[in-house]
Amino acid sequence: MRTRIIKAGDLFTGESQQIYDDEFSGEYGEEILSPPYNLKQLKTMAEYSTILRQCVEAYKTNIVGFGFGYEYSFDYNADGIPASEQKEARKQWTELEEFINYLHYDETPKTIFSHMLEDREQTGNGYIEVIRNVAGKPSGIEYMASEYVRVCKKQKEAQEVEMSVLRSGTFETVKCKRKFRKFVQMINGQKVYFKEYGDPRKMSKKTGEYYGEDETVPAGDQATEVLQFKIGAGAYGVPRWIGHLINMSGARKAEELNYRYFLNGRHVPAAVMVQGGMLTESTIKRLQEYSNQVQGVEEAHKWLIIEAYGEEEGNDVDGYEENSNVKVEIKSLAEMVQDDALFLEYDRTHRAKLRSAFRLPPLYTGEADEYNKATADTARKITEEQVFQPERETIAGKLNRIFLPELNISKVRLKLKGPDFRDPLEMARAIGSIIRGNGASPNDLRDLAGEILGKDLEEWPEEEYNRPLKMNQQGFPVELEKAKKRAGQQSDTVMIMKDIRDYLQRVAYHDKR
Repeated sequence: MRTRIIKAGDLFTGESQQIYDDEFSGEYGEEILSPPYNLKQLKTMAEYSTILRQCVEAYKTNIVGFGFGYEYSFDYNADGIPASEQKEARKQWTELEEFINYLHYDETPKTIFSHMLEDREQTGNGYIEVIRNVAGKPSGIEYMASEYVRVCKKQKEAQEVEMSVLRSGTFETVKCKRKFRKFVQMINGQKVYFKEYGDPRKMSKKTGEYYGEDETVPAGDQATEVLQFKIGAGAYGVPRWIGHLINMSGARKAEELNYRYFLNGRHVPAAVMVQGGMLTESTIKRLQEYSNQVQGVEEAHKWLIIEAYGEEEGNDVDGYEENSNVKVEIKSLAEMVQDDALFLEYDRTHRAKLRSAFRLPPLYTGEADEYNKATADTARKITEEQVFQPERETIAGKLNRIFLPELNISKVRLKLKGPDFRDPLEMARAIGSIIRGNGASPNDLRDLAGEILGKDLEEWPEEEYNRPLKMNQQGFPVELEKAKKRAGQQSDTVMIMKDIRDYLQRVAYHDKR
């Protein structure tokens, strides 16, 4: 018995043909640290995953997508706050707002930080270049692609630096010792060095060497500073989804296998069994051609003719040879191949695992079939409380710590805005009870009214609006009714005086006649 296996040619390999080369290969050693994973490959994993990009987009949208906001670092409307301090706070508010708005001239700061956050979630590392003006103050930022940046070893000798510390509302300068890193970027074989933010020394961007305090830096050779946002405490960050890398590769292979199944879907795997004979060479050749060509809708209606010849055998009765009866049977092997839903549960499990790495419910990745309003609100609030709000505070806290002392801004701080989950109808019902219980003054409600109306409302300067208004049984302010009565009494008095004036004018006119 002879057996031949006929299969389709390798028309679709299902494997990436990219070469994830590392431009820094050969550069790692005493100074430049090697990353734990290939950063270019990590950056491109989102192109092969069906769920990773949605998770990264959810982080970008909910952490920095609502933009930057500002808040006073003290109770601006508290009693006893001097007017001069309020004026200074308003001035610092304007300065910080203008500083953030013009950190980049072509893009908004929200866009730059979105790019950084995307890199951080894909590779574990995000970088922002900080540019200073001629006065030495930070004035601009630029996005740095993480796959081209490498971290250098932290220096052994600590440098004595001056830092500004906020105490009792004012900045004080203290001295401390810090160890700094250098960063290096390589694109198309060209290397550029950067300092860690806060390093006061002058450094060459071409060689990474530090200049002496009395040395003059050549024009165009001054290295700028870098802010690193990473996941983890190592020199390099590690993506939060790195433990699911095998699942992502398996899900990709399942997708490729399904693709080949549908691509060659008309071809049913089968065994051609010939009994009492054998297939001709031309038939075997046509079977091979059939396997290679059976793709696409244009091949959906074709006939396959199989030819076989019987083996010769002797006949003892008549004394001559005759061919045996040939039996050709085609047995389907389709039950041994996957159907279109074989990997459906595997893919569903993979998506759930990757979402758990980001701690995201399905609602944030566009899978909200099983949600109603109550469950959706609960999922959003828990995720906001446990995931997004801490991330915003971490990023905003770092920016406040490094930028505000440089700008000498102490009465205002930066924050990242988040979504508003409050229901106006529910708030109105709750506030109505507070007002009827004389628990809120009109000025207490001005900020809330401004948020509902979508506009900024100033507080009323009169002292009576800083105290709760007494309500009658119908829920209307008593002072308002008294004011109306006073206005009504005043109008009655005015009318009476006008009548008396008209009467005196008529009497005087008749006396003259």
